[in-house]
Amino acid sequence: MLKRRVWQLLTMIVLGLLLLLVLYSVDGLIPFLIGLAIVAPLLVGWHILFDSGQPQAKLAWLLAVLFIPFLGALAWVLFGRTPRRYRRIKRTSNEIRMFRQAIATERIETSNDVSDRYPLTRTLEKLGATGADGHTSTKLLINGDAKFEAVLHDIERATHHIHVQYFLFRTDEISLKIRDALIKRANENIIVRFLYDGLGSQEINEDFIEPLRESRVHVQAFDPIVHPLLVFNANFRNHQKLIVIDGQIAYTGGLNVGDEYLGKHKKLGFWRDTHLRLEGPLVRELQRLFVENWLYAGHEEDKETWDLFADDEHLPKYFIDDPQAANGATQLLVTSPGKDVTIRDGLMALLMEAKESIWITTPYLIPPPELLALLEVAGRRGIDVRIVVPGKGDEWFSFHATEYYFEQLLKRNIQIYKYNRHFIHAKTVLIDGKIALVGTANFDFRSMYLNHEMTIAQYETSSIQQLHEAFLKDFDESILVDWSMLRKKSNGKRFVEAFCHIFSPLL
Repeated sequence: MLKRRVWQLLTMIVLGLLLLLVLYSVDGLIPFLIGLAIVAPLLVGWHILFDSGQPQAKLAWLLAVLFIPFLGALAWVLFGRTPRRYRRIKRTSNEIRMFRQAIATERIETSNDVSDRYPLTRTLEKLGATGADGHTSTKLLINGDAKFEAVLHDIERATHHIHVQYFLFRTDEISLKIRDALIKRANENIIVRFLYDGLGSQEINEDFIEPLRESRVHVQAFDPIVHPLLVFNANFRNHQKLIVIDGQIAYTGGLNVGDEYLGKHKKLGFWRDTHLRLEGPLVRELQRLFVENWLYAGHEEDKETWDLFADDEHLPKYFIDDPQAANGATQLLVTSPGKDVTIRDGLMALLMEAKESIWITTPYLIPPPELLALLEVAGRRGIDVRIVVPGKGDEWFSFHATEYYFEQLLKRNIQIYKYNRHFIHAKTVLIDGKIALVGTANFDFRSMYLNHEMTIAQYETSSIQQLHEAFLKDFDESILVDWSMLRKKSNGKRFVEAFCHIFSPLL
């Protein structure tokens, strides 16, 4: 992703230089450039100052505009604002509102027996989570082999519909295999809907999509882009990964769709990740999330309306009451850009409740100050805090910004593990061995404030023990960071980390 952003910025610079060459023979060019150097940063700075974003991010943007006026202002235009999003929301808000009204009676209510056993579920519900359900089965899927095998198995057995939504969906071998499986089921009269993020899945082109549409698969892009090198809505991306089959089975977690998730990445090699398969009443909430994203992405001239999912005829086919055996409790937490910070707030509540241990896996450890403070307090209280991060990163800026925090965390008795099989992409949290989060959100600013994210909170479910064992294995396959390793850092490495840390609110 970072390489694409750099290319976008370079493209805009080249276009600007070409424009200057055209203007070179024009009288008054120098005064024009001086005026532009003054006015452009002032205008951009004015917008940044009165933006409703996080103070840390605003300060980082203002510093960029102040010290590198042209490039800073240009970078903000590319990555700091998303005007298209608001137009799209305005156009589809009525559809989403009518859909929500239609399914209001289908929303999961917190059952007294579950909330009495797990009072923390009531706290998370007040913070924006769904009601907790005690009859949803959960199964942890470790790495790409287990996830893709299970997904293909369930796609083959679908009887009514298949809903697929991904941030990143490539056009490589496993991607084509899943696409062709969807085409096969669509040709067998199964309703198939395919939703992909316009920026994250920019590899997808008409050659990939045409066979889907020829088989009557419904295809939509979430906030599509004109061209990968000309992106003006790089923020507010839909980072969620979600599959819902027949309203009864759902998948979510860290894995997108691509060969790298099967360990075929040329530079990173083995790719460690975690996904979750669910059955039961909570699937209705995941279905609701998909439909709202689908309605949002729908085009004005060619979109499916709310009643195709939630009128009297269709609602029983998409929102199914299918309780499984008693299984602790599960809740869905969803974060949307803007003021909705349910995942951040829920995570803070869980961290404050920890009494024995906090274990975290994240590919990007760039925590907002409030989360960092809670981790530090937990470490100083004697809580067993362990964080697993990649031994080798896929994003240059994020990797070095992550390593900047090592010294600060070690001072607070927090153990940092660098995954020794190179890259770990799992987004999981395990608290006291009893409460878990498995989802799409990284431990960084972007996931907490700028992306559409989702995560599943679990309380003493059957997959908790699976997650506990996965953590123990990850610890064994990682290198524990100690002070001797930090002392060996060169001054150049320290400078790079400090530089990347300055811009961490933008990552």
